[in-house]
Amino acid sequence: MSPTFGSNYKLLSELGINRTDVFEEPDDDVPAKLIRIADDERDAFLEWKHLNEYYNDFIKTIKGGFFDRSKMDDYMLQYFNPLTNQFERPKPKYKCYLKGKPPVLFTFIDDAQGSKLLSTNKKMLQLCLRHRHLGQFPPPFGGAVGMSLFVSTQTFKSNGGLNKAIRNNSTSIILFKTKDMTELKQIAEAFSGEIPVDRFFELYEKATDGEHDFLFVDLHHKKEVQSSGFRKNFDTYLIPDAKNSEDSEILKKHKSPH
Repeated sequence: MSPTFGSNYKLLSELGINRTDVFEEPDDDVPAKLIRIADDERDAFLEWKHLNEYYNDFIKTIKGGFFDRSKMDDYMLQYFNPLTNQFERPKPKYKCYLKGKPPVLFTFIDDAQGSKLLSTNKKMLQLCLRHRHLGQFPPPFGGAVGMSLFVSTQTFKSNGGLNKAIRNNSTSIILFKTKDMTELKQIAEAFSGEIPVDRFFELYEKATDGEHDFLFVDLHHKKEVQSSGFRKNFDTYLIPDAKNSEDSEILKKHKSPH
């Protein structure tokens, strides 16, 4: 979702984004469209799952020659391939279907600061609160498709920045170098977690010492397998509980499990 997608098209086209998956108007009814996408993906997955599981019984019924045509016509249309003139098992829309899983959905919101979408759009704020529950599966399946939301913004709390509901429900942050110390302090207070704000500043300085380096803060890191909730970029853990200043300089390289 980006009002500047057109001007960045050459760069973004390298990511293989389907043009029909782009929303260029941030104040449009984007939340309803995203909910519909999740519901459609759920329905497509459940339909394939049913057809795939019923395929063997369908072939057995057809070969038996005794069946109710009124009940079988829909299945015939679903399984019949006019190119091969054969009944065929339905092909999965995504490879993850074969593992019994629906697709992973995410929405990237870029250059939308100052729009109603991130400040006063109640439907969008509700979506941010329940994004994990989009595309809910009916009983007895349980669970939901869900949708991860990524928001790129140049402002945090100032006018046109992120609504409090979005800030409070964020699970991680990618922080690049900034000259706005007031906003940096606000971010530190919101995302420092179990460490003091001044320690957060130290980690921030270490993480952003390169031209394109950033501080990654994971508020829900798995302590049993991850060394820290703070990283320089994605692959270098920053250890905040070092015993002395020399040890605090040590960066622990570790391949992220994600």
